[in-house]
Amino acid sequence: MASGVGPTLRKARTDRGIELSEVERATKIRLKFLEAMEEDRWQELPAPAYARGFLDIYARYLGLDREALLDQYSKTVEGEGGGHEPIPGSVIKPGTLRQHRPVKRAGSIRRTSSIQWGPVGKVAAGLLAIVIVGLVIVGLVGGSDNGGAQKKPHRGKSQAAKTPVPSAPTTTTSTPPAGQVSVDLRATGDVWVCLVDDNGNPVVDGETLTANESRGPFSSASFDATFGNGSIEMTVDDQPQTIPASASPLVYRITPNGAHTVGPSSAPSCT
Repeated sequence: MASGVGPTLRKARTDRGIELSEVERATKIRLKFLEAMEEDRWQELPAPAYARGFLDIYARYLGLDREALLDQYSKTVEGEGGGHEPIPGSVIKPGTLRQHRPVKRAGSIRRTSSIQWGPVGKVAAGLLAIVIVGLVIVGLVGGSDNGGAQKKPHRGKSQAAKTPVPSAPTTTTSTPPAGQVSVDLRATGDVWVCLVDDNGNPVVDGETLTANESRGPFSSASFDATFGNGSIEMTVDDQPQTIPASASPLVYRITPNGAHTVGPSSAPSCT
């Protein structure tokens, strides 16, 4: 099909020093179709309608008189009255910018946009239908006896939310009642302990405490205590007492007036 259109395209491209690969990148027309067009091998294009569209894009890219080339193609390749079908998007590489194509109407040429409004209109109509259905549903819900508003239940005083008031933390204190004395013990090593209150009741009944082991606080009018050695710390009414280092037993009399050492004969009795 020697139409003369192909050589015109090739000469315009080579005169401008443009490679076919550059044309492919710019027009998004595949290289094999560009080569077929320049060599007048129009039968290798998908269909005459595709060829017209490719020729339109290529001629505009090269700055040629595309209408004259299309007319020449129609006369030499298609023959008079060739079809003018649109180009399917699958033939042109993804990313092609939509071009304006001439459409013959009663001997004149009118430019038409390639934007297809049919699909757009269908989508818009679908969205409008969804909006209308939504408004109808809202109207039905809002038309209930209570006017669509959900009233919050009235809370009387008895139903009012009660904020729990945290109770004050309980603390252990060694402060004794009036007329009594408080005793607190902590071992610093292994030590035997006997502590008896003013009623003769052993509150620490001959126990051997290990380091950091504690007893108390205890409260009584008075105490008698025996420690097997000096490995003990004693606090009387929150006041630390000095216990001397001793490998022998130590005996104490403890009253609100303080702690005092006494003789072995005053040692309390424990098991």
